[in-house]
Amino acid sequence: MKKSLYWLILLAGLMAGQMTLSANDEDLETVRAGVRQIGKQFNPRVLAATRDLYLPLQKQASRDGVGIINNISYGNDELQTVDIYLPQEKPVSAPVIVFLHGGGMVAGDKDMGNTDGLLYGNIPTFFARQGMIGINANYRLVPNIHWPQGAEDVRDIVAWIKGNILDFGGDPESIFLMGSSAGASHVATYLFHEPSHLISGSGVIGGILNSGSFSASDSDVAKTYYGKDRNQRERRVGLGLISSYQGSRIPVFLLSAQFDSFGIETSVAKAYAMLCDKYEDCPKYVQLHGHNHVSGVMSFNSTDDQMSGQVLEFVQDVLSPATDP
Repeated sequence: MKKSLYWLILLAGLMAGQMTLSANDEDLETVRAGVRQIGKQFNPRVLAATRDLYLPLQKQASRDGVGIINNISYGNDELQTVDIYLPQEKPVSAPVIVFLHGGGMVAGDKDMGNTDGLLYGNIPTFFARQGMIGINANYRLVPNIHWPQGAEDVRDIVAWIKGNILDFGGDPESIFLMGSSAGASHVATYLFHEPSHLISGSGVIGGILNSGSFSASDSDVAKTYYGKDRNQRERRVGLGLISSYQGSRIPVFLLSAQFDSFGIETSVAKAYAMLCDKYEDCPKYVQLHGHNHVSGVMSFNSTDDQMSGQVLEFVQDVLSPATDP
């Protein structure tokens, strides 16, 4: 039996267990009601309010059997660090899932702050509890970087994994990238900008893009990062890169949320349509019902398994073609 079949069987069983968690949990219903009440908006107050809703769920969640190694450097900048989340028993050739946080390219951290590491440590914790290796990554921020340096940080993370993950029981040929919001923008740039790839190619087998902005903007942050010229920004954002990309196809999972802004919804929809046209075969897409711009990622490793279950299913589907009949 190939190692990928082993992981497929393991993931199938674990996913089934996740999906049977009670949807009637009183605390979860309180959280869902709170997210609905916040509605279709996003700003720092919404971020804080959503954090306060999900933090009690995360405090209740099990983190047993997960070991953490913090702040491993993959570059020279103080922000170029990752945390590695490992199953208690060292795995053999485990898939690796890398998470990149959001923050509008100017803020954010792998440790959200005021959560004792529960957010966004909940995401790699979830994957480690499935027997995989979860990696929580920081990256350099605007105004100290310009395009495509965000994608170059992603490349350097992938390069570090390729060179080191065997020591932790990971499979350097089974790397997934997952980004949310600004993190999704950087992951998309890496996936669809061949000059940012490793010499051998992207080095990953799947990308999970949650509520990313892939369209050109006239904001000061966009001008600082992507360039002052509008046409240049159009070419450099995710939609422009998808259009011009000529490399090998990488499986992609696009997500948006019911309470995302119209701009995010439109951007994700355009990326989906472009990928459908490009490959004549549409990528996986899900709109998360009852979620806002950040609640999906905050829900990992809790009784709210809507997003985590879908992501786990995508991972399983990507791994499955590599198995024996």
